[in-house]
Amino acid sequence: MAVRVKPNQFLVDEHGNPEAVVLSLTDYRRLMRLIEDREDTIALSRAIRTSRGTLSHAKLLERLKRQGLI
Repeated sequence: MAVRVKPNQFLVDEHGNPEAVVLSLTDYRRLMRLIEDREDTIALSRAIRTSRGTLSHAKLLERLKRQGLI
């Protein structure tokens, strides 16, 4: 999904240097969704790479109780 931004939507400082970009709320939300999706993809890849297998729900509850977390 591409984020389309109209050109020259910048806020500039007193020297004319761009300091900020102006986005529509729709474009901002779309951009944030893309960033969150990418972060989720990275987290999933890391979890798969470092996984030591699966754990049943019952075993997970048992472990959490033993550790005093629930």
